[in-house]
Amino acid sequence: MSPEAEAGVLRLSERPAAVRIARGDALSMLAEATRAQVAEARAQGVAEGEARAIAGAARALEAAVESFARAAAEREQALARDTIELALVVARRILRREVDAGNYDLERIVRETLAASGAGRGACVVHLHPDDLVALRGVPFRAGTDLQADHEVARGEVHVTTARGTIVRDIDAALASIATRLSEEAS
Repeated sequence: MSPEAEAGVLRLSERPAAVRIARGDALSMLAEATRAQVAEARAQGVAEGEARAIAGAARALEAAVESFARAAAEREQALARDTIELALVVARRILRREVDAGNYDLERIVRETLAASGAGRGACVVHLHPDDLVALRGVPFRAGTDLQADHEVARGEVHVTTARGTIVRDIDAALASIATRLSEEAS
């Protein structure tokens, strides 16, 4: 140490902007300043750590919300599919029970199928279950329409063969068509 420093004399290169009286020596002032800087650095580090932790928690929360939304959408789609499948099973059983009981308008089914065939006044063959053929005995249809018993055709179903091809009107195909439309609408 220089003799001036030992005597408590401090030489400055510039004129001070402000002065304060401090107790103690330069070493204790340096220690106090160091403690203040350490405390400030610690506070800043804690604040930065908290900010990072909050940002990380926010990202984790956003990811959890996205995952939850995807899972909810998947469950909603699965529920829609399961509901459609259950409804079709119930509808199929009800329809089969009604057909077995003879509760269907066979004449209307035949006429609608003939109209859909596009045969017009042309010749066509209507294939029906033998029991259905008996039920339509005496019902007049247009000229050129030949009703035939066919053991391959289920009750309540109609197959119309024309020069243009065959139109099949059956319960399972109708339910499959309904299932397809419902599935498309549910997606």
